[in-house]
Amino acid sequence: MNFIEELFYGNINPHTEHGLETARHEQATDIVFKLTTKLRDSLSESEQTILERFIEAENEITEETGLSYFKIGFALGVQMMIDCATININKNI
Repeated sequence: MNFIEELFYGNINPHTEHGLETARHEQATDIVFKLTTKLRDSLSESEQTILERFIEAENEITEETGLSYFKIGFALGVQMMIDCATININKNI
């Protein structure tokens, strides 16, 4: 299968191939988890509801930002391929 077919059939999933499993990312994730748990434990039930909504909204922002960056990167890659395909190989570059 070629790349387009792999993408079409769902065999390419950018969410599982993002490469964020670095030590720095893991450490930051651990810190966020611990601080969120500590904060949640110190809040009343109504305050916890506010915190959960805040976290959900932050996740929505992150997802939309990621999607926008993905679209921009994809468009730039396509434009680069178009430019590469239209280069006259016979010219001195």
